[in-house]
Amino acid sequence: MAHTYTRAVFVAPRQIRFDEVPIPEPGPHQALVRVHACALCTWEQRLYSGEERHYPLLGGHEVAGELVKLGSQVYMDIQPGDRVMASTLTRCFHCEACRRGLNNICDNQRKLMNAGDVPGPGGLAEYVLLDDYQVYKASNDAPYEEICLSEPLACVVRSLKQSRVQRGDDAVVIGAGVMGLLHVTLLKQIGARVIVSEIDPARIEFARKMGVHAVINPKERPFVDQIRELTNGRGADVIYCAVSIASVVEEAVESVAKGGRVHLYASIYPRDARITINPNLFHSKEIVLTGTVSQDQEDVRQAVRIISQGQINLKPFISLVLPFERLDEGMQAAMRSDTYRVIVTM
Repeated sequence: MAHTYTRAVFVAPRQIRFDEVPIPEPGPHQALVRVHACALCTWEQRLYSGEERHYPLLGGHEVAGELVKLGSQVYMDIQPGDRVMASTLTRCFHCEACRRGLNNICDNQRKLMNAGDVPGPGGLAEYVLLDDYQVYKASNDAPYEEICLSEPLACVVRSLKQSRVQRGDDAVVIGAGVMGLLHVTLLKQIGARVIVSEIDPARIEFARKMGVHAVINPKERPFVDQIRELTNGRGADVIYCAVSIASVVEEAVESVAKGGRVHLYASIYPRDARITINPNLFHSKEIVLTGTVSQDQEDVRQAVRIISQGQINLKPFISLVLPFERLDEGMQAAMRSDTYRVIVTM
């Protein structure tokens, strides 16, 4: 095995530096993984564009690879050569959030992420060093390009749990990007009646091909009116906001049924955006406004199993696969509206 490996570092808007650094030796509770595939999430896209400015930073958190070496005190049913999903979210397991079962929002995750010479998850590299709890065994028959999508799928698994969606619910997904469409896929499996709201013609057509109950375009007619018409005036049981636009939250609250839930899946940009909502809607209709971020360990376990067992077809969501050395090209492609997930392979 070589003694060094290449990693990508975001150093400024639209500037990526490739460093050659020593391959680390795993500690007693760590694992070394050779990365085979890493998907380019919206977060990396915002780093690349300059919308998020945290430089220098090691990007890459949707990661799949081959286990190379385990630390001496790692007790897992896993062997070198196995295919794994790398859950790069850090958790301390000791803070108040972790002890309350909210390790997806660990109080110390930023501190832990900054522990290295350059902060960040580090999946855009030929190797990644992980703590043992970050490694999940996948099927050795599953493609790396699909295993790496366990991370976004786990976020959607958590989203559906938190929103308490049930079979027969009228569920609206605002936004037919890759995350919105992953919601659609799992909602259909649950047995919900799915409505998609989207303005992009190509994505409207893609959503229709997925066999949803209806696709609406809020640019053509008011969102609230269309949702009420499709639900016999009742409103939707649950609405997922899978776009980063603050105003859609206001429209969703107006469109939800009595006892319904409005779920913020996507983070809103700009970060300091504000919304205006009539508070009496919560009092008189007993509706819930909630949200989720990232995923906990059980969400990841379920997502890896769903992919390993072939319970979901992820191929339509993979728009482009490029080699690691063409990362800059991949970032540019990922930011286009006509792509879903772009994946780089090592």
